[in-house]
Parts: sequence; structure tokens; C-alpha cells
Amino acid sequence: MSGERVNYPAVILAAVVHFVLGSIWFTVLQRPWLASVGKTLAELRQQGNATLAYVVAFGANLIIASVLARLMIALGKTGVACGMGLAALLWLGFTATTMATALVFEAQSLEAFAVIAGYPLVGMLLMGAILGAWKKKAVS
Repeated sequence: MSGERVNYPAVILAAVVHFVLGSIWFTVLQRPWLASVGKTLAELRQQGNATLAYVVAFGANLIIASVLARLMIALGKTGVACGMGLAALLWLGFTATTMATALVFEAQSLEAFAVIAGYPLVGMLLMGAILGAWKKKAVS
């Protein structure tokens, strides 16, 4: 590594911001999202475990932020633009491609892709901005 270490407060903040974005995103885009999954909100509430869903979502956000932070350090990427650029590249290379493949086999619409894959794109861009902007701590 390049003399830097992961800034865990920045990782936690990035995960929280991504999590809050999800709440806003899926509230604002609730209709097209529910249409894409073919369920009503009542059905989801009845069938799912909300606590587990939120714990898994936040845990996933922590992992994404941690991996992004580690890659930024390993690649020597600093600053908001570099953080966002790396986040966009990772989204395109892993998230978008994986979701596009799944959605095309599910015969989902482009609108469903935009709603479902747009959230991690915006979330990861925000994470990259936070991680890039927050000065990392030097190894002592």
C-alpha cells in the first residue's frame, strides 16, 4: 500500500449516505420499482423480513465502501473526481453488467434497469466522492 490506510469513519459515512439514498430512491421511484418486481408494497411487507433486508443492505453498503476505499489506496487514487471515476468504472464493470444480464433474462424493461441499477450507480458515485474528499490518514 502507498503509506495510507483505510479511513473507517469515511467508509461508515459513505455507507450511511448510500443507505439513506436507497430510502429516498425507492420512495421516489416506488411505482416503477414495484412494477418491475411485480409486487405491491403490501405483498413485500407481508413476504419479507424488513429488519433482515435493512441489515443486509447496510452490510453490503459497508462492504462496497470498504472495497472502494481499499482500491483507491492501492491505485493511489485521491480526490473527488478520481473517487467518482473509479466508482463509475466499478459500477460499469461489475454492477451494471451483472444486473443487465439478470434483467434481460427476466425480460425486464429498460426502465426497470434504470431504477434498479441507477441506485447503485448514484450511491457508488457518492461513496467515491466522500472517500476521495476525506483526507486519508497516514500510517504512523
